[in-house]
Amino acid sequence: MSEQASGEKTEDPTPKRKQDARKKGQVAKSTDLTGAVTLFAAAMAIPIAMGIVGDGAVPMFAKQMSSAPRDLTPNSIMGFLQGIAMPWFMGTVVLMLILGTVGVMTNLGQVGLLFTTEPITPKFEKINPLSGFKRIFSKRGAMEGVKAIAKLGIFGYIAYSVIAADWSNLVGLIWLHPAQGAIELGKMLHSMLVKIALVWLIIAALDYFFQRKETEKQIKMTKQELKQEMKEQEGSPEVKSAQYQKRRQLLKGGMAKQLKEADVLITNPTHFAVAIKYKRNSMHAPVVLAKGQDHLALKMREIAAGSDLPIVENVPLARALYKQCEAGDFVPRDLFGPVAEVLAYVYKTVKERRAG
Repeated sequence: MSEQASGEKTEDPTPKRKQDARKKGQVAKSTDLTGAVTLFAAAMAIPIAMGIVGDGAVPMFAKQMSSAPRDLTPNSIMGFLQGIAMPWFMGTVVLMLILGTVGVMTNLGQVGLLFTTEPITPKFEKINPLSGFKRIFSKRGAMEGVKAIAKLGIFGYIAYSVIAADWSNLVGLIWLHPAQGAIELGKMLHSMLVKIALVWLIIAALDYFFQRKETEKQIKMTKQELKQEMKEQEGSPEVKSAQYQKRRQLLKGGMAKQLKEADVLITNPTHFAVAIKYKRNSMHAPVVLAKGQDHLALKMREIAAGSDLPIVENVPLARALYKQCEAGDFVPRDLFGPVAEVLAYVYKTVKERRAG
């Protein structure tokens, strides 16, 4: 394997890798989704806020105007302004509370409860102009620019279509009572915001899917990184405890049941057989489910063939695993590399078989 190939990120991230990335703030998040949901909430909340304003400010305005010629004093003017301002203040507070709550809940729905200072920690590459230009003119930056232009065009077209459809009503607003005109204008604005928000939600859903794929791609691991992490995790108390529990579980089960849970059977090909299991999302290292020699090894091959379990012949690896491991043991660090290559081969073969 060449250095270039070994440096490619081909391995899915382990739980530890995902946890480390999360601590750094490297999580899938779509600002479009937050913006779209907040805009939709605004379209729904504005009539509520305007209702609060209308119920309080309009009667106060009408009352003051009817008595203006007689009671126009500094105190009455101050009372009038306070009476007008309070409903506007309450309506604005209600609107901000709704939008703030929706924004927070949308972010929590995307990334969960996460607090990290990593994204705002001062780093040279963040203030380096050259790095800034590279980010702007990178493939990702170009895609973001195209997306922004496309959104601007789509939203502009929606706004134009709503105004064009109601143009005659819009012109006629000047002949209506101010209160009625405000209601009609509010209906038009509400319709425009809802349509823009719905289209934006569709764009945001696609963007969130893309962000998840990009994040998963960024935190993938090279084979060397996977081997190194396995070495670091092998001696930890958590791994030793999990190893002990796994051994107890395996001792209670039968050979056939154990092999059904395996990912691959590594053979000698006839003298030794070792069943290996590795779950990327829950295991720090591959675990030996079962092992056998001579007659038992042959029996394990028969069970594997009958259950469609991949069988890989690797004489030195099978012999080493048999001698160094017991059922329930994690693969020792000196065998991480060969076992990782076997698992990668098996995963690739299974994937190609399903695709075909």
